[in-house]
Amino acid sequence: MNLGEQFRDFTGQQASRMILELLRVVSDERLVQLTYLGEKLTPDYEVLDAIKGVRNLLQTPGHPAKKLFRGILEYLPAKNRTHIFNTLFNNAWFQGNKKRDQFEKEHGFRPPFVMILSPTWQCNLRCQGCYTLGHQRHPGLPYELVKRILRECMDMGLYFVTVLGGEPFLYPSLFQMIEEHPQIFFQIYTNGTLMTKEKAERIRDLGNAMVVVSCEGYEEETDRWRGSGVFKKIMEAMDHLREARVLFGSSATVTKNNVEVVSSEEWIDFLLEKGIVAQMYFLYLPVNGQGDINLMVTPEQRNRLRKQVKHFRSAKPLFILDFWNDGPHVQGCIAGGRRYFHINANGDVEPCVYTHVAMHNIKDVSLAEALDSPLFRAIRKRQPHNKNHLRPCMIIDNPHIFREVIEEAKPYFTHQGAEEVVTKLKGEIDQYAARYGELADKVWKEEYWRKPGTNPCWTSSNREFSISVE
Repeated sequence: MNLGEQFRDFTGQQASRMILELLRVVSDERLVQLTYLGEKLTPDYEVLDAIKGVRNLLQTPGHPAKKLFRGILEYLPAKNRTHIFNTLFNNAWFQGNKKRDQFEKEHGFRPPFVMILSPTWQCNLRCQGCYTLGHQRHPGLPYELVKRILRECMDMGLYFVTVLGGEPFLYPSLFQMIEEHPQIFFQIYTNGTLMTKEKAERIRDLGNAMVVVSCEGYEEETDRWRGSGVFKKIMEAMDHLREARVLFGSSATVTKNNVEVVSSEEWIDFLLEKGIVAQMYFLYLPVNGQGDINLMVTPEQRNRLRKQVKHFRSAKPLFILDFWNDGPHVQGCIAGGRRYFHINANGDVEPCVYTHVAMHNIKDVSLAEALDSPLFRAIRKRQPHNKNHLRPCMIIDNPHIFREVIEEAKPYFTHQGAEEVVTKLKGEIDQYAARYGELADKVWKEEYWRKPGTNPCWTSSNREFSISVE
């Protein structure tokens, strides 16, 4: 009898109990058992397909997925394994998926999987190119409002919240927010400079959060972008997190000046030695009202980053996301509430963290109303913005779409200077989109395109998330 047959008659409740039992002791066999049990928690064929994709990776000789998952479970304290399963997997994926199904039936649109929340714009750094540089500096969202937002998230089945800023550790209610919402999985992006041993241990004790530390390369690249002495503080922050056994990763703003470093094998190996389990790449976009298009990666650099990410996925034990080049794995743009959205520190409900337009402020409307705004509907009805999913973005890849959306929905810009991406920089953005489009179309045809009726890329994906099987 194989493992699948052993668990054939399990109910979802029985499967959940068995998963928690199996998480107590880590072994290669138990990793595979967990995937079979996970199949008992959902009837969604697309989620099931993704789980099978993970199992295939775990059973592929030499694939780093086994080392990654086993390493995470061995690293986490036992109680934190339970917290991660209950929040990130059971709530955000399985039970949340059922709630999102029901919400969609009742309201006519599906809630996103992730909310990005910036509760404060306050920051102790002034990093070059930061997308919030043009924003006002005020305390941010009252905690009572944040609690209302999170309650509405859970009501619609959204249990994954990414916290940005400004600097989240300057938000006075950050730990209170995490502690008072144990059903939610929080992902906190930080510049790392305020991390201490005590804060790392508190995050560990809460158990329902991971930390992502921003770093643009080695000392030269990072300090040039973030300020003198920041790199050393980031390294100390990673040490605190690793010693406290907190799940953490790294993120990089990718420009033409640092792309070669942050996409190098040496850099990834360095970060793995520091203890990261995830690496995130975000292309620099000139959207802060002080944009410098000359900082953007060239089309050739962007394609090289794509190739490196593909290589790392098959060779390195870490989760890795490239939020533009991964378009093929999520069928293009995920903004506008399709998979995620952003609430900024003023309460403006934006399509994404780089799209600084809105029609509603969360202080005045419900979350459901904001997600169904004419702006969000205009974006969703145009997704994907390009049949070539290597060209997913409506800001830099399909700027005519962004202008169409603005003309149709007539939103307001959420800070002074936000309009320059469609006014002052319009010509340069169009030229960039054309240059990259020529290269991306060639790559799409050669590496991704399949005959009509077939999946356009080698991935196992569903409405909420995707697992690359490259």
